[in-house]
Amino acid sequence: MARLQTLFFLGKGGTGKSTTSALLSLVLMEQGKKVLLASFDDAHNQSDIFETRFSDKACTLAPCLEVLQIDRNKEIKRYLKKTAQNVKSSYAYLTAFNLDNYFDILKFSPGMEEYALVTAFMGLQTKYKNYDYLIIDMPPTALSLRFFNLPTLSLTWIDQLEKLRLDIYERKQIISKIKFAGKEFERDKVLSRIREIKSDYLILKDIFEDPQKSTLLAVFNQDVLSVAETGRIIEQLNSLNIHLKGLICNDRMEEAPNDHPIENQLSALPVQKIPYSSSSLIGMDALKQHIASCHMTFDKILNILCL
Repeated sequence: MARLQTLFFLGKGGTGKSTTSALLSLVLMEQGKKVLLASFDDAHNQSDIFETRFSDKACTLAPCLEVLQIDRNKEIKRYLKKTAQNVKSSYAYLTAFNLDNYFDILKFSPGMEEYALVTAFMGLQTKYKNYDYLIIDMPPTALSLRFFNLPTLSLTWIDQLEKLRLDIYERKQIISKIKFAGKEFERDKVLSRIREIKSDYLILKDIFEDPQKSTLLAVFNQDVLSVAETGRIIEQLNSLNIHLKGLICNDRMEEAPNDHPIENQLSALPVQKIPYSSSSLIGMDALKQHIASCHMTFDKILNILCL
């Protein structure tokens, strides 16, 4: 059985991370690997690149390649619906109230976008667990970093909620346990739900931090703003114990500038350049031609990734 490996492509908007993720998807596909390319970016760049309208239902482009576009609004609605169901099941007395109006308001609350993307990501991890690669074209940097920070931030809150719940039970002496076959089972649905959420986020945190499960790449251009933002990505991910595997410099001009900011600022990580293409990289044929013209480059990228 294949062990799913997730590749995340991050970077400043306009650096070419969508094109790079599309190219790597084709490279792996041509090696006979089973690949799902998922766009988490509302810009719908993958639809433009492949000249195909994608939705949240996977579209088969080749025997080993499927592509989908996450619908963030739909994911938010799914997340809120599931949350409402969990609340009702944990707090039976709330069934007398109409919670739907309250959850309609919640969809505008801060943090909802990253919660929706995390829910979508975990769903893909389960549904496509028998694939070789899940390649994710990430949204702009700010949302991407909130996405990767969500497990750590949520676990901080959940730990406090768990302690508070246990403290309430101890003080009010409402912890009830039943014995069955010599074992004790807690009858509190709320505490069980808190621990279930905690388990989910620990799994997600492990996926992000374990290089055997996830590989993160940042795509940048040879300009000051792009390099500076890439540096911030590295710094913030490192603070979460999440580390980039390498950098991809996407040449957007035929001749690179004389100064090389990557040499000084980003030299701690391996860097591989994707050569400039004089023709537009739109459509399957154009992408494959570019791969063929610089196949050594993609071999080096796969070496960086240890694939």
